[in-house]
Amino acid sequence: MVCTNEYGGYALARKSSGLPVAAIGVLIVLGALAEAIKNYWPSLLIVGGAGLAFWLYKKSASPPPKIPQISSDFSRVSAQPIHTIVETPSRSSPQPIVQDGDKLWIPEGKSVSVAGYLIENGLIYIGKGLLGGNGWQQEAALIDPSLPVDKQSDDYSVRNLNYWPSYAEATPKARAAYLNWLAKGKSDPQADMGYVFLYFYGLERRALVDVLHSEAAKEEVPTIIREVERLLTIYGDNGSFRHYANSFIDFLKADRMHAACLEAPPSLVRQGELTFSHRYCLGQISTSRKALSSEWAYVWLLGDPTTRLKTAAQRCPAEFKRAFVEQYSREFKEGMLLPQNKTRLKVSHSPASPSLGGGANLERRFELPDVTVLSSPMQKLQRIADTALAQLDSYSRYIGRNADKAQSADAMLELPFSLWPDQYRHPIEQLRATIEKAQKPLATKFEKLQGLFPDWHDANRQKYQSLSRALSEAGLGIEPDIKFGGKVPNADSPVVLFADDGIQANSEPTPEYSTAALTLHLAVSVSAADGDIAKEERHLLLRQLEAWMHLNVSAKRRLQAHFRLLTAQPPGLNSLKKRIEVLPLNARQALGEFLAQVAKADNEVTPAEVKLLEKIFKMLGLEAQLVYSMLHVVADAPVPVKTTGAASSGYSIPSPPKSKDAGIELDMGRIAALHAESERVSSILGAIFAEEPTQPETVPAPVDTEEAVQDSVMGLDADHSVLIRVLSTRPAWSREELEELAQDRGILLDGALERINEASFDKHDQPFSEGDDPVEINQEVVREILQ
Repeated sequence: MVCTNEYGGYALARKSSGLPVAAIGVLIVLGALAEAIKNYWPSLLIVGGAGLAFWLYKKSASPPPKIPQISSDFSRVSAQPIHTIVETPSRSSPQPIVQDGDKLWIPEGKSVSVAGYLIENGLIYIGKGLLGGNGWQQEAALIDPSLPVDKQSDDYSVRNLNYWPSYAEATPKARAAYLNWLAKGKSDPQADMGYVFLYFYGLERRALVDVLHSEAAKEEVPTIIREVERLLTIYGDNGSFRHYANSFIDFLKADRMHAACLEAPPSLVRQGELTFSHRYCLGQISTSRKALSSEWAYVWLLGDPTTRLKTAAQRCPAEFKRAFVEQYSREFKEGMLLPQNKTRLKVSHSPASPSLGGGANLERRFELPDVTVLSSPMQKLQRIADTALAQLDSYSRYIGRNADKAQSADAMLELPFSLWPDQYRHPIEQLRATIEKAQKPLATKFEKLQGLFPDWHDANRQKYQSLSRALSEAGLGIEPDIKFGGKVPNADSPVVLFADDGIQANSEPTPEYSTAALTLHLAVSVSAADGDIAKEERHLLLRQLEAWMHLNVSAKRRLQAHFRLLTAQPPGLNSLKKRIEVLPLNARQALGEFLAQVAKADNEVTPAEVKLLEKIFKMLGLEAQLVYSMLHVVADAPVPVKTTGAASSGYSIPSPPKSKDAGIELDMGRIAALHAESERVSSILGAIFAEEPTQPETVPAPVDTEEAVQDSVMGLDADHSVLIRVLSTRPAWSREELEELAQDRGILLDGALERINEASFDKHDQPFSEGDDPVEINQEVVREILQ
């Protein structure tokens, strides 16, 4: 007779029996004698016979002896177990009772043949009557060689086992399939998970039960850990097996966590799953008040079950790691300090095998904080990850559409400069060193710059902007620059590179710079038209513009590069005149007034400046005499306009006496007015020098399905889903620990648990958690969620 247990597997039931026939016969005879003789002695015989009958009954019905059960705190059992082995020649004889797993265990390196299947490398139980770790149920993983096997149907890819598999209760087909899987090396990824779990049950029993009294089993624990890790590499995609296997490994390794953690974190078994070793070391880092290194921060980010990353993190992991480490170092310098929370570190394991205690939880506690249950450190790491992913967004999309061009120049232009491969980054760094050493801009053909990227040929507006951005990150500026009013150069067009500090560099043009650059453009255009302005005058104008506009170092460097570009390829006047002609008269007059104010800013106007202004006014369609009237109008004090001789035109206004060592005195009132006017004039000049309207590039917008979506658990929102993932990492939580979690996340504990349980009832017909203190997590629901 058999009966099912709570796991859906099977347990051997005790046979029920009445009084033995012999005992009944004795009572009948003694009763007859007592009736016949009817004296004192027969009564004694009746009592003695009844005692004999009762003793025979108890002996026939007594249960088999039990082996020590697994205690919930995994304490060592010191008492020596009783070994009872009964050799049974045939299946018709009573089942033997075996309590010592060593007797039936096939160790690593040993081979055995069962029903014609040669199973190499052991790590299985073979024999009869091995009791489970709970002391009353037969071991589910025990292979009984006397049970029938259907070798005609041994396809292990077909599911033929129950939800809680047992070899004894499996069908002959299922036994054959299991033996076939074992014989094939226990490594075929096509195998049904029921066979993997059945094998795993035996490993659990060996490492959790036999170690309590067997030195050989204790020595085999590292072997078992390696074997389970091997299984994870093959069957780790199954969430349920991964959950039990990782929990089992963590529990076994916890007994050996005595040494201090290394600086380099251990690698993750799988993304989204921190091992106990990681949590143990993070607790040590918190307790020692050491800063969390960037390597540890990266591993924690990837291993935390609440982390949500875009596709770029999987599509370009090397670039994502570098971007994350750089951003983390910028934000936390030496590293983030971890809090010391109240929740203590513990490792627990709820055995998968139905033969090991009926779901009893094994647990180990440590005097270290479990910082992985807190949300605040992970929120900081998630924010850094989001910043890094934003930097990789364009690159990820590009290689998503062009997987074969991940290392091309076009792909590199989508990356931040610091993430470029050495083959592209080093030439730019050498170029920057050369320019810094020369302390002046470098003019070259654009095709030579393109030559640094052998596979880059097309230079459209988007790619050129990406190049300008990357050069800026490398500490270099380029002219022309689209953001500063430039155009995309042709292959044979000149470009000018200059050193530009990344911290002080201007990412956008200021009104002062725009006005100075456009004025310089206008002046060079005029000089190029008639050739009357000497090189010295141009340099004088450049220096004056730098001083008049009060430009910072970066703007001055760019203006010098822009001047170098203009002199290398002087702009013509034809298109310039057409654009000036469309300006209304008042706009041209405002521009003339502004240029006059620029000339007067140092309280001194030279003949060269007057001559240049005359030419510019003429191009603006203004009377040359307006130069002089504008130079003298709004003057709060006499402005000297120097002459070079009687033939010079213009007015001579004497200047007040000035000491020899007074230097240049600027009229601050005029300079203030100049700054206020520069923004208005910049828009006017911008209208003159704006690019001809071009048809915008039509790049189809990519269909983006890569955005990270917070995975919902049981249809709940993000906050409750994250809480479920955290709670699922342990089979039980104390009330104090849960209150700390709720406070850390800013939620009401009881309301959150109630809502989760309601969703669990709707989805799985049973609660997610039970109890008040401790709160136990339903492992069957966890298993369903993982599947």
